[in-house]
Amino acid sequence: MPQIHLHDNLRFVILLIMGQILSACTTMEARLSLEPYTKDKQKRNSIELIAEQYCQQKRYYQNSTSEKKQPDFIFTTDGCSRAPDDNWVACCVVHDIPYWCGGSKKDREAADQFLKQCVNKQANVMGSLFYAGVRLGGTPWLPTPWRWGYGWDDWPRGYESLDRSPPVLKLLEDLNIKQVVQEQLQK
Repeated sequence: MPQIHLHDNLRFVILLIMGQILSACTTMEARLSLEPYTKDKQKRNSIELIAEQYCQQKRYYQNSTSEKKQPDFIFTTDGCSRAPDDNWVACCVVHDIPYWCGGSKKDREAADQFLKQCVNKQANVMGSLFYAGVRLGGTPWLPTPWRWGYGWDDWPRGYESLDRSPPVLKLLEDLNIKQVVQEQLQK
């Protein structure tokens, strides 16, 4: 059995990261690709509205002194970025909402955990693969259209201190976002 050396693993990781960067550097803005989302204005508006409500509640929590500002770009989603949009596509769209809005490192981890659990309910183990992909490729420091905080124009934005704001999972649940998204994605 051949031995795998540390430098081979490091080389693989570097090539993987470079491949992600080179495959996605065409634009900083995410593009729509989901049907009927791209052709049905009412459904698109419903998803954009729930994304704005999420971000508003995430950023303007009680006793917040932060500037009242929404992301520069309207909410867009490409579904499961570079992965198949199967029966778990609603999980990916819900996951895109916190990614669009941005926030703290803790918020990103919670959004990624949501994606993992949601997709695993649809197809066991796939969620773990998606989780690995978003942890590697969703960092705010990469110029990809699916990075953390992709709704903002000031790349690299990084993480923000929103630690006193409502938790990601609580907002997703309180706003019933998964159900809203599932309804809007039905043809």
